Amino acid sequence: MSERQNILFSSGEYLLGSLPILALIGIMFFRMAKPNKEEQVIHDVDQFQLGEMLFDALQRKLVLNNSAIDLTATETRVLRIFAESPNEMIERNRIQKEVWEDEGVIVGRSLDMFISKLRRKLEMDEKVKIVVIRGVGYRLEVG
Repeated sequence: MSERQNILFSSGEYLLGSLPILALIGIMFFRMAKPNKEEQVIHDVDQFQLGEMLFDALQRKLVLNNSAIDLTATETRVLRIFAESPNEMIERNRIQKEVWEDEGVIVGRSLDMFISKLRRKLEMDEKVKIVVIRGVGYRLEVG
């Protein structure tokens, strides 16, 4: 090989060898420039504005004017179902199934007990309340 061919061959190796590095830099640039929708969705799904209160499902708290009320894991699961569909009727069976199905046993009065506890905790904001739809289910009214 002549010296000129040797230089061209070396340059080609250099260029080919740097392509993966350039591709990696390009991918990193585009990932940084494009907002990560998954992170935004996770954040949005964990916090709900209910009237004047903030329901933080991740921290299991209701917050109003720097005052926080802790929620149990079950209260959080029940309230999250309501918070995802405010002002909509939610069937009693759906709540029972989503909250207690994994535990195998659904006790009919358990839901009533947790609704009662949540009502007391939601009293901080009089515009937010859980109402009974007789014979069907409940609705979280946010006014």
